[in-house]
Parts: sequence; C-alpha cells; structure tokens
Amino acid sequence: MGATPAAMAGARQEIERQDREFEAAFARGDMAALAGLYTEDARLLPPGGPLVSGRAAIEQFWTGARKSFAAATLRTEHVEASGDLAYEVGSATLTPSGAGGTSPAVEVKYVVAWKRAGGRWQLTADIWNANA
Repeated sequence: MGATPAAMAGARQEIERQDREFEAAFARGDMAALAGLYTEDARLLPPGGPLVSGRAAIEQFWTGARKSFAAATLRTEHVEASGDLAYEVGSATLTPSGAGGTSPAVEVKYVVAWKRAGGRWQLTADIWNANA
C-alpha cells in the first residue's frame, strides 16, 4: 500500500493499542466505549447476520453479544497501512459467559478496515467468522 516500514510499524502499534481498548471495554461491559472505537458511519458484518450500520447500531449489537461472551482476546496477525487507511487481519478468542465455563471458547478470524480520524485509528468495517 506504499507506506514506509516505520509508518507501517507505527500504524500496527496504534491499531494494537486500539485492540487492547476494545478488549478492556468488552470485558467491563462498556459497549458505549467499545462503539466509540468505530467511526460514526462504520459497518459491522457479523457471521450469519445482517449488516449493522452506524455507531449506535454497533453499540446495540455488541450489547447483545456481551450477554453470551464475557471476554474477547484479539491477536493481530498482519497490518497494512497507507495514509489514513489501514487493514488488519487477525484472530480472536471469545470466552463464553456463564457459571462453570461449560461452553467452549469460540475461535474466530477477522479482517478490519481502519480509518484515521481525529488523530486516532478507528474501525470502519469489521467482519469475522468462526473457525470450524
């Protein structure tokens, strides 16, 4: 995408920092803070469900998901950046909610498009699916 190695490393570091913010907001159930990591016009493409558009709808989606999962652990595999746009390829573990931990964790892979706005990277398109 044309970025220098230093710019690419900087973008990756900032995106990984935003991933840690995502994990922390999810773990504490602060879906407003989590939704604030997305651009106002972001789109979420969840597996087996309809497109979710806009920050308010994304907050509502994650509020529902939080009822089933207590934590999300994100692992960045690759980042490419150019100017104010980047994409991240990664994997995640979704830890189920509930007493006793009888349900297994869900392993997923994802691709996120990032947009730098207001001096920080924000998610602008987010898609994932579960591993078999």
